[in-house]
Amino acid sequence: MPLKPCALIPLLAVTAACATPEPRKIVVDTSCTSFRAISYAQLPAGVADDLGNKADSDPTVNEIDAHNAKWDALCSAR
Repeated sequence: MPLKPCALIPLLAVTAACATPEPRKIVVDTSCTSFRAISYAQLPAGVADDLGNKADSDPTVNEIDAHNAKWDALCSAR
């Protein structure tokens, strides 16, 4: 009786050798093509009144500058 379980071991080894390998996954980074640097509008020096609300505020300009700096660091070399 102990011969039957031993006969299965070579069979398992042969069937495992026929397995097909999983194809390689290719990852494409599109972050630099999906996003870009952002522009903003500032008032000319000495002008304090923004008629028509066309200029960005200083906090907004700071956030845009921070975004653009990160974009430059990651994407300018591509």
